[in-house]
Amino acid sequence: MNKSYTVLIRKSKLEYVAVCLELNLTARGTDLADIEKNLKDAIEIYLLDVKKHPETIVSSISIEELIEFLRDTQPKWLKKTEFIMPLEVHEVPSYV
Repeated sequence: MNKSYTVLIRKSKLEYVAVCLELNLTARGTDLADIEKNLKDAIEIYLLDVKKHPETIVSSISIEELIEFLRDTQPKWLKKTEFIMPLEVHEVPSYV
């Protein structure tokens, strides 16, 4: 059975940054294909580690951490405005 995860991807000047909301994992990449591969690898490694160490507590990203992620990855042009940050929505294939 494949599990779906919710992922936010933001583009900065130099790279893409993604966060998996359910697992609180992040990844970086040079383009969307790269970020998808890097996040898939991070999720697979994390879930294998959780299997080996069942005492690991898996928790989703907190609201405070999500706000920090959005602020840290906010485009410079948007920082000058008081409006809500625009988000792009992409359909992402299931990784695990």
